Amino acid sequence: MTIYRFNINNENYSVITGKGSNMKEILGGDLERAFVDLNIIAKKTYEGSTLLDDKTQVWELSDEDHIILCNMSEGDWKDEWGWWRSAVGSNMCNPISRFNVNHHYIQAWDGQGRLDLLEENKSVKPDERYWEERKYDNLLQYLGSEIGASQPRNVCALVVDLAAINNMTIGELFNKYQA
Repeated sequence: MTIYRFNINNENYSVITGKGSNMKEILGGDLERAFVDLNIIAKKTYEGSTLLDDKTQVWELSDEDHIILCNMSEGDWKDEWGWWRSAVGSNMCNPISRFNVNHHYIQAWDGQGRLDLLEENKSVKPDERYWEERKYDNLLQYLGSEIGASQPRNVCALVVDLAAINNMTIGELFNKYQA
């Protein structure tokens, strides 16, 4: 993505073109006011009502604008600016399986409860084994029920990796599996 910023008659304008490798994606909610006040150019790639908050959004922004957010202290962040999280990734290392989330297949991790159940089933006759379907209504239900992640910082770290595993952006992940 290239951002062209210019000034005409004391009015600031920005034009965003394409998507490049110098982009960061963040998870957040109600960030529009913060971006205006901080003069940050960002592209909203997902917005929906979720279990995390009344509104969850995915935004793309430049590395430079991401640094502006990261360098702000908690004391400087205004309440009316909403919330945001970013992550490099997670520490998840469980096996990957195919799940059905929001009527689409996704490569995702088996949760610890499922792994424990699979281990217990090894000592049980095949027709007496308990089996749980790998199917969830949406992405956040999968993360909460299967993985046990509901806090925004944990969800953010996990969706960074899920997007990479499935060769998509975080915005594409939410649009397909959370929508």
